[in-house]
Amino acid sequence: MMGNRTNCIQIKLSLQALLKGDWMVLDRFCSPRGIGVDASGKLLVTDYTEGKVHSFAVDHAFKMQSPHSVSDLRGPRYVCGAPEGGFVVSEECGDVKLFSNSHKLLVSISDKFGHTFGNPAGVCADREGNVIVVDEQHRKIHLFPQSGSPICLVSKGLQRPTGIACSTQGLLYVADSGEDNIKVFKYRVRPPFNTDILSASSDSPNLTPR
Repeated sequence: MMGNRTNCIQIKLSLQALLKGDWMVLDRFCSPRGIGVDASGKLLVTDYTEGKVHSFAVDHAFKMQSPHSVSDLRGPRYVCGAPEGGFVVSEECGDVKLFSNSHKLLVSISDKFGHTFGNPAGVCADREGNVIVVDEQHRKIHLFPQSGSPICLVSKGLQRPTGIACSTQGLLYVADSGEDNIKVFKYRVRPPFNTDILSASSDSPNLTPR
């Protein structure tokens, strides 16, 4: 819902009376784009115009607790929690960054891997700590491991990929707004006790559309 004067978007949480259409305004942000939850249960909201990621808890009365903001981001879009705390955020201007649970910058993906993004969009992190990124412009999906080289998981079959989520069974769910559908891919995994989940080489990721 657009504010009449402030040009802000209200993020709302539904309460118990859904049939009545009752809503509660959680807070107002200038230009919210992405929303996620970190490992501690705090909400993460990207503010595109202000270049920030807001982090805060919500109590039983839907009041904001312990708010904190990370600033100086360039067009933050999508955000997700990292398995060991902290979060991952994509910037429209060409980078993906990993922050710790104390909101300190840990890694710039483009710097660490020497990778050039076109327009990074959706991000997710699996339980082994691998970061998976959708490149909307290049229409590809890459996996960035904690150690080793990045792997291109999907290089064809996408028109305009945006959002992404990964399951514990090794499935990728990709929102393709170019074809108005959700595409499911399976990337090959080793047994859960092995932290190196990918058994395929970068030249043969062995992806199977479902």
